[in-house]
Amino acid sequence: MKSYLITTVFLFLCTSLLAQNRDSSKVFLEKANIAKQERRIQLAMNLYEKAVASDTTNIEALKTMGEYALETRNYRQAVEAFTRWNRLEPDNEALFQQMANLYFNLGRYKDALDFTEKWEKLHRDKPMHYIAGMCYYYLENYPYAINRLLYAAEKDTTNANMYYTIGRSYVEMERYKQAIPFYKKAATIDTTNSRYVYEMGMVYYSIPDDKNAIAMFELAAQRGWNQNADYFENLAYSYMNIGNFAKSTENLQKSLEKRPYSVSVTYALAESFYKSGQYQAAIDNWDKVLQLDNKSARSLYMIGMSYQKMGQKEKGMALCDKAIEMDPSLSGLKQKKMDIGM
Repeated sequence: MKSYLITTVFLFLCTSLLAQNRDSSKVFLEKANIAKQERRIQLAMNLYEKAVASDTTNIEALKTMGEYALETRNYRQAVEAFTRWNRLEPDNEALFQQMANLYFNLGRYKDALDFTEKWEKLHRDKPMHYIAGMCYYYLENYPYAINRLLYAAEKDTTNANMYYTIGRSYVEMERYKQAIPFYKKAATIDTTNSRYVYEMGMVYYSIPDDKNAIAMFELAAQRGWNQNADYFENLAYSYMNIGNFAKSTENLQKSLEKRPYSVSVTYALAESFYKSGQYQAAIDNWDKVLQLDNKSARSLYMIGMSYQKMGQKEKGMALCDKAIEMDPSLSGLKQKKMDIGM
């Protein structure tokens, strides 16, 4: 009889405590909602956490806390709230979308895909193509990324980042020509984004299509792209490829102003002078290359070629021969230049 009374009292106390906790949870939840309306973010989050701590089964508190955490980008609290909600209601389909978006924002792309799959099994007519496509992109599964994003583009034609990502996916697969239309679409939708245009220039350069590359590089600059050493170098190579050596020289000089000890740019500048017939300027710059890298046999060889172009054949041939001693592979270059009469 005594044992029965103890058990009864214990159950009564537990039930009473549980009821008190639920009441406390409701009070904290009401206060949290008020703080939310007043835009007191930290106070609201603290009160939501107290509501959840008071009653770990309060789904409404978990749901509201998770949604508000997402809204205010407090992703740690969002993960905690939605994960606990998911444990209480593992088949709640409304939660699948929330979890997919949350994990995507956190960069947990495999987890995000798990929840998109759960959602799509129940809602085949409402697939989460965009989230899935972006996840596949970041997981470097480019064919799947393209496929899902193309489906997403059928219903959303205003998302510039989506078209850009399709273009990037084609670039990663080295299918440059197929990338161009999507870069164009992204750049047309978002006329303030210089990255879309600059990268399009790089894609044109890779095709190669140097005239369009130049147009895109210059448009990117108009849209605010940082004209650093790499920018001027890439623009210069495009100009050099179409035979505009004045422009290639100008841009290589600008690149060197920002990166004065670049061996590759100094060599390219010398080459640009050489191709434009400015042989002494070419010699001066190949000399600078040798000062930076005294093992650059090719620079020495081209100095020799420059002297020959200037009519000093014996001096030039001697330097070419010395360069070949340094690097015997240059003998093939010598034969090639003789064949074409250079």
